[in-house]
Amino acid sequence: MAMLVLAAMALHTYLKYRWGTVSELLWGCNVASFVIILGMWFRAPRLVGAGFLWHVCVGEPGYVYGVLQTGQTHWVSVLVHSLPTVAAFFSLRRTGLPRTSPYFAFLMFVVLVPISHYLTPPHMNINMAHQRLWILQRHFQGNWDYRLVFSALMLSLLWLGDWGFGRILQRSPRTV
Repeated sequence: MAMLVLAAMALHTYLKYRWGTVSELLWGCNVASFVIILGMWFRAPRLVGAGFLWHVCVGEPGYVYGVLQTGQTHWVSVLVHSLPTVAAFFSLRRTGLPRTSPYFAFLMFVVLVPISHYLTPPHMNINMAHQRLWILQRHFQGNWDYRLVFSALMLSLLWLGDWGFGRILQRSPRTV
């Protein structure tokens, strides 16, 4: 499964290069897909769990929202938003969802935002690093209160996903 996801991500990377949008590979979904590949390859359920939770709690809802707003997507985008998530789900059915997964996924967010701020063009707003989330922008105009609320929202979504999928996928004693 890791090789299949890797092939999809390699194709996605090639197309991003051809289209001149390589910086989009820093989107959390793409990074989470590579984390899933590494986790499956090295049999590291914590990585698979972090990538999975990122996809189902943050990435897929954001992707669907974007598609609904723009009315556009590409078949490769559909592939790289669904295949890693499905592969991770089946991998986690064997291993269980580690309790540390939402924290590793949150750490991904904490690390990706400043990296995206410095390495991506502002007009692309990769990982919301340049423009604030519109729904929070009106209510939290200060820098630190916005960051705190946005981070709390992100962590809450990851906890909620961990709670729900932890019940479905079970918890393995060796991955706790």
